[in-house]
Amino acid sequence: MVRPPTMRTLWRFLRWMIQTDPRYSIVLLVLQFATGLLPAASIWVMRALFDRSLAVYEGNLPVEDMLVWIALWVVLALAHEVFRLELFFLLVDRLKQELEDRLLTQLQHKASVLRLETFERADFHDVLRRAQEAASPGFFLNLIGEIHTIITGMLTVVSVALVVGLWNPLLLIAIALVSVPPPLARVLQEKNTFYLKREQTQRERLRAYLERILTERAAAKEVRVFNLGSALLGWWGYLYWQVADRLFQQKRSQSLVNILLAAFSLTGLAASIGWSAWAVANGGLSPGQFAAMMVALQQVSTHVDLVFWRFGYLANRLLYIADLFTYLDLEPEEPKDGVPIDRVGEVPIAATGLSFRYPQAEYPAIDDISFAIQPGERVALVGANGSGKTTLVKVLLGLFHPTQGKVLYGDVDLNRVDRNGLWDQSAAVFQDYTRFAFSLGENIGLGRTEQMGDQAAVERAAHQGGAAPIAEQLPEHYNTLLTKEFAGGTELSGGEWQRVAISRGFMRNAALIVLDEPTASLDPQAEADVFRRFLAMSGERTTIVVSHRLGSARLCDRILVLKEGRLLENGTHGELLSQGGEYARLWALQAQWYGEG
Repeated sequence: MVRPPTMRTLWRFLRWMIQTDPRYSIVLLVLQFATGLLPAASIWVMRALFDRSLAVYEGNLPVEDMLVWIALWVVLALAHEVFRLELFFLLVDRLKQELEDRLLTQLQHKASVLRLETFERADFHDVLRRAQEAASPGFFLNLIGEIHTIITGMLTVVSVALVVGLWNPLLLIAIALVSVPPPLARVLQEKNTFYLKREQTQRERLRAYLERILTERAAAKEVRVFNLGSALLGWWGYLYWQVADRLFQQKRSQSLVNILLAAFSLTGLAASIGWSAWAVANGGLSPGQFAAMMVALQQVSTHVDLVFWRFGYLANRLLYIADLFTYLDLEPEEPKDGVPIDRVGEVPIAATGLSFRYPQAEYPAIDDISFAIQPGERVALVGANGSGKTTLVKVLLGLFHPTQGKVLYGDVDLNRVDRNGLWDQSAAVFQDYTRFAFSLGENIGLGRTEQMGDQAAVERAAHQGGAAPIAEQLPEHYNTLLTKEFAGGTELSGGEWQRVAISRGFMRNAALIVLDEPTASLDPQAEADVFRRFLAMSGERTTIVVSHRLGSARLCDRILVLKEGRLLENGTHGELLSQGGEYARLWALQAQWYGEG
């Protein structure tokens, strides 16, 4: 696995921060420089104060000579507190809001423009999870705080070191030798911890999934009926301790190293202080320099330690930021521009040698399929589960890009088509439709968001899709919230939700219509009613219907029979029955099942 360079990530983050809010970012950086230089100035003033106080004590200077230096020290101390506390947190709080807003916007935008097949990759969801961690509340507040601490700490170390170096360069070298190793080890430890956690991402995702199963309403009944609680909880615990034990073993070895390095650092600091005392006794340092040196030694040691230790934490945070940038840089995206198709329903749709293989899959889901759909034609796709019906529909709609072959809308290759324009003229009701936790009217109106406020259009779509009787039974009718996760809401049955999803498709009033088995929870009579309304509503529009039930499929003009990803048969209901092939076999099986029933 390639490890991203930490400094490159830091510079990219700083550029991104400044681009997000230039004014607050630049003011914050100036404030950091000022805050970092104040300790060195305070030490210089402190040295002058100590020397003058001794001279006043010995009667060599009047006390008035100290007042200016005392006032200067007070001003510096007050500026340090104001810069470090009040102004810093005020600026950071505002900048944090700007960064979080931009990040969440970029995350959501990226998800909306990535090609759909990207979501079929397991490693994509690992990257997405780590990117979302960077968007968690407080992450940017802590990150900016770490950067502030490191910048001010480095400036403090450099400026104070210059003061110490003027008094004795050898002492500065000794301090660096004993101060650098412990925090440097911390940087390496933070990196190793991050990569260990990255290795555990799949286990963490699985553990989070088990948590959802154990706590969410949707799975609660099966967890109880099948007595899954103990088994799932045991599985969760096994995964938890797999991760926790690995992290504890790493922390234990790191702690031993840290203890040894801390002892080494304290020994070196004690030796430096002893040398300073010897220098005063031998006239190498003035009393004021010695007193200021004690503060300077502590400042240098503390800030070197602080900078490296915080840089270790920052390096860990920047690795999450690197994952965030990896997510934002993901390709491929949906094409931004393309050839517009003004009237999708008036051009034929032709597939030639069409194949599609899911990412990380060994075999294609559909393989070498060729056919044509004429304008206004109603076509059914039938076949067993896993035969490639839904995949084919997604390729025809431009949601998936073909692995091989092509789809033509008229004489325009689908890869060159303006997809937003195509989808704006299409309506699709999939078998895994979304149950939005919104009101009934909003669930239907989402089919055409610009008409959500048009109550007449919502009710018309509800009548066409069969959701109107549901609205009549709900307490707030179309304003009833369809979830029990929020107060005042209600829950619908599976069949009722399917009627809502179909009504959302009718709301689209599109030229190309796709119905992908959304009626599986309906009884045969209700399904037949929905199909009849659906086909009646489609009129002269191009229509594609996916169904297991051949009784509904025969209502279409033509039927395509798929098996194991390949197109076996293509014809009308009567033609396919007379051929005695796969369709005739499936028809006989379903007829026998209904007869026995």
